[in-house]
Amino acid sequence: MIALLAEHQADAVIVRLVDRIDDGILKASPRLKLVHKHGAGTNDIDVAAAQALGIPVLAAVGANAHSVAEHALALMFALVKDMRRQDAFVRGGGWAEKAYRGGELRGRTLGLVGFGLIARNLARMALAIGMRVQAYDPFAPDDAFADGAVRATDLDALFATSDVLSLHCPLTEDTRNLVNARTLGLMKPSALLINTARGEVVDEPALCAALAAGTIAGAGLDTFAPEPPAPDNPLWQLDTVILSPHIGGVTEEARGEVSLITCGNVIAFLKGESVPPRFFVRG
Repeated sequence: MIALLAEHQADAVIVRLVDRIDDGILKASPRLKLVHKHGAGTNDIDVAAAQALGIPVLAAVGANAHSVAEHALALMFALVKDMRRQDAFVRGGGWAEKAYRGGELRGRTLGLVGFGLIARNLARMALAIGMRVQAYDPFAPDDAFADGAVRATDLDALFATSDVLSLHCPLTEDTRNLVNARTLGLMKPSALLINTARGEVVDEPALCAALAAGTIAGAGLDTFAPEPPAPDNPLWQLDTVILSPHIGGVTEEARGEVSLITCGNVIAFLKGESVPPRFFVRG
């Protein structure tokens, strides 16, 4: 990639699937003015290094928010309805109405860690089906809670009181392994964990141990650390887990929206036109 940037003297870089955009890549083209993520997460970009060079980093924030929110809700439904085991039971020739009994999300409390666009979309969906919603995000403005979600001010209390805990925070040093043996121990034995954020937010060995011990009832995971998971990952052996291959935001609708936003922002920036502030990544 360094050779490619140097050869073409790139003015902008659109990042989709790379290991890491680091200082060496950023310095490959003296003309580089902009780095734009074709997506929302920027943990594969050294944002601080870019900003030190005067190169802004942008992301297509919100383009796949509805898609990821729907995916989180789908994982919630699959778990509470016990769909994995019911499907396997019928495929194995079983047919007994009382073999597996699912539950309802209605009346349960959804806890959201992070309250950005994805979480707010999910909150509206959850409220519509009769769930109570509480969210912890010290950076979210008060008007984000206007639709009926309650602001939580204590993260430990959020873990302890939620029937479903869904992760929507960025990966930072503060959120790495946020879900660990201690915080899992705060959760109800009947609680479900949903992760459509970043895999590193969850301490996977601690989660596997908690699921095996019945500390919590189940988990729906769209992200892992590392990706893809190793063939001997203990998650494969747990029938209380629903897994998907980091595709929460990968729908035809979302991919098109991400591309339109990304290309539109790059063109506008290079033409000297204004780009909405929400797309700029803070250091």
